[in-house]
Amino acid sequence: MLGALTLIIGLQVVGTVLAEILALPLPGPVLGMVLFLLVLAVIRRPWAELEQVNNFFLANLSLLFVPAAVGIVSHLELVSPILGRLLLVLLLSLLAGLVVTALIFARLARRFTPACDEELLP
Repeated sequence: MLGALTLIIGLQVVGTVLAEILALPLPGPVLGMVLFLLVLAVIRRPWAELEQVNNFFLANLSLLFVPAAVGIVSHLELVSPILGRLLLVLLLSLLAGLVVTALIFARLARRFTPACDEELLP
């Protein structure tokens, strides 16, 4: 399990360093996730330790939002003038994400569904 966790954190660090050195307009952790995807494409085998680490992170994902919520509450006087616009942007981005996800799912479902089940799809 330590190897999988080291790989995840190490690729995040490498992504951050690369983003800083190359002055990319991309956050380092995002670049690290792209590197992680490339590593997974090269490995192409089940890795039980990696699955354990991922399950742990997914089970505790809500804890990662606590610092952001505490920061907003502690600086509410700074956020309150733009709170309406902030909520509108959050709502619109949520809706956009849902629509894009639904469209991608529908397209992939059509592609990978056998011909006999096509009448069930929109």
